[in-house]
Amino acid sequence: RRVLFRSVKVDVLDGVVTVSLSLNLRFGKNIMEVSSRVQEKVKAAIENMTGLSVADVNIKVADRKSVV
Repeated sequence: RRVLFRSVKVDVLDGVVTVSLSLNLRFGKNIMEVSSRVQEKVKAAIENMTGLSVADVNIKVADRKSVV
């Protein structure tokens, strides 16, 4: 199992949060659909837990894994 270091970065400036994260996706998954769902869930979780506003959730697809 491969571990990605620095796969999540959170910046807070004047009470506004920006998140950058890397994803490993299984080959055949819809990148746009998965990314959109992750963005929505991350934004909602951070806003609900902290009360801060999330400006951006930036996603980088780090790897596509094939199904063996």
